[in-house]
Amino acid sequence: MNAKDAGKNGARVVTAFPIMLLGAVFAAGIAVLAVSLYAVQVRDTAEFRNDQSLQSLRRVQIPGVRGRILDRNGKVLARSRPGVCVACYVDELRRPGPASNTVDAVMSAAASLYSAIGRTGGVRRARVERHLRNTSPMPLVLAESLTDAEQARFAEHAQDFPGMDFMVRDERAYPCGKMAAHVLGYTGRDRPDDPSGAKANYYLPEIRGREGVEKFYDAYLSGVAGEHLIQVDSRGCLRKAWVGRPARPGPDLSLTLDAKLQAAVEKALEGRTGAGVAIDPRNGDVLALASSPAFDPNAFARGIAPDEYAALRDDPGRPLMDRAIAGMYAPGSTFKPVTALAALSSGAVAPGWECDCKGVFRLGAFRLNCWNRWGHGPVDMAGAIAQSCNTYFCEAGRMAGTNAVISAARAFGLGGATGIDLPGEKGGTVPDAAWKMRHLHEPWYPGDLCQMSIGQGFLQTTPLQMAVACAAIANGGAVYRPRLSAPGAGSPRPLWRLPFKAADVARVRAAMRTVAESGTGKRIAVRRHEDGTETRLAVACAGKTGTAEIGRGDRKRKNTWVIAFAPYDRPTVAVALVVENGESGGLTNAPLVHDILAAAFGEVETRRRGAAGGASGAEAAD
Repeated sequence: MNAKDAGKNGARVVTAFPIMLLGAVFAAGIAVLAVSLYAVQVRDTAEFRNDQSLQSLRRVQIPGVRGRILDRNGKVLARSRPGVCVACYVDELRRPGPASNTVDAVMSAAASLYSAIGRTGGVRRARVERHLRNTSPMPLVLAESLTDAEQARFAEHAQDFPGMDFMVRDERAYPCGKMAAHVLGYTGRDRPDDPSGAKANYYLPEIRGREGVEKFYDAYLSGVAGEHLIQVDSRGCLRKAWVGRPARPGPDLSLTLDAKLQAAVEKALEGRTGAGVAIDPRNGDVLALASSPAFDPNAFARGIAPDEYAALRDDPGRPLMDRAIAGMYAPGSTFKPVTALAALSSGAVAPGWECDCKGVFRLGAFRLNCWNRWGHGPVDMAGAIAQSCNTYFCEAGRMAGTNAVISAARAFGLGGATGIDLPGEKGGTVPDAAWKMRHLHEPWYPGDLCQMSIGQGFLQTTPLQMAVACAAIANGGAVYRPRLSAPGAGSPRPLWRLPFKAADVARVRAAMRTVAESGTGKRIAVRRHEDGTETRLAVACAGKTGTAEIGRGDRKRKNTWVIAFAPYDRPTVAVALVVENGESGGLTNAPLVHDILAAAFGEVETRRRGAAGGASGAEAAD
């Protein structure tokens, strides 16, 4: 081999080496890729499939069934029941292009739905946009609580509504309609609480309390949320669903209410504006609590329309207001037993002390008329309570002093909330010099004390507070916290006892019996009927009438009162009833309270009269 041939062979060797090296690298890469593909497609396929599944799974919170609300005898006042809705599955109405196209499609379909089933109103566009953005795999309820007729109309036209179907979900129902509406309150829908603490991706709205015991005991009534799992695709559209953890129902709530007595109080208030409360003086159990006018909580349960809610909210009768716990009224002469106890306990007035009533009380330039313009003549405390003499109590309050009257009022719990298990209670007002200066920038005058001593002026109470005060006198001096329910609680104990001598409480108590038997409130015990008959309560009772004048000139009107309790010897019911724009406590309220107590204890016919007869003398008074 010559030198020239040797050079050629060396060049071939040098040129072939890089090619071989490159081939080896390619071969190694292919081998690595093959091993990786084996790992992904064969060895680790289950693991990656699980990871993919986890990325597409979503947790959905499912609410538990809300517990029932019962009266003390087991009558159902509120319950949950299956309600039929029409739901839209938005994914099935998706349109290409921007999200607004899909929203337009849903709004158009919803309008056609409402026309087909005969409903007015509709879903708000903002709600559809929010649903599409946040919860598109979930059903969007377009119409809830369908009647049988509406269900039939939808079924007839179902083929015209792709992406829509019937859906059944729990809804709140109040079998007694308006009865006890302010006690029960009403509900709405919100996100369910999840005790597990796990964060859900989506949720089905839960029934939640908005007012009344529905709100106060919301956590107690609510069921335990469950969980469903759904699988969605890359666009968030639903592909599969199954049950993860079942929801559990909430417990029932038993109230102290007596449905029979509640119905009697509401009947007494029918067609009137006012409120009534009945309490068991032995323990503070609220047997009845009513406010008139009222509303139907079923309207809220089925999803109240904005215009319907606005009508309730703007109604001059204020049906949404619970006057029993939030109505602020001057108590009128129903406050006089408090003034009597203040005068007796201060030592300024002896039980037998007499005041000569000439029909008007004068103190300097201050002048206040007695309801009996001719005067009651010489009258002691028992007679002053029985005949509701303003002159006596103005003088007794003046002699006792401002501090004594204020202390007595606060001893009954007036001027502060009772603590009943209802939201929205107001505490009322027991005024003093500091209060008047703070609110009116005026000093306290002797006339202010005289006005307060007869239950007027700046004094403000609620019907519930006056029922508690009446119950405390009825039971001999124990003040209980009123309660509508107490799940798991034992027998209640008094909050405190009145700081008055038992003998003084007994004197006032006995005078209140005279009120109902022969005084301004005799119609509490005996009811005169239009057919000429008279009926008497089957048990002895006691009470106090009251009439508070408010406003001036053409706007002047009266709020009328009665507080009462029965049976006299061992009371089990204490009642407070206020009627706005009444005539007098003796004429307007006393017959109504008779009917309430008759529902609890019965009545007997005493005699037949020739005519119903009119009122005169003390009957036309306080």
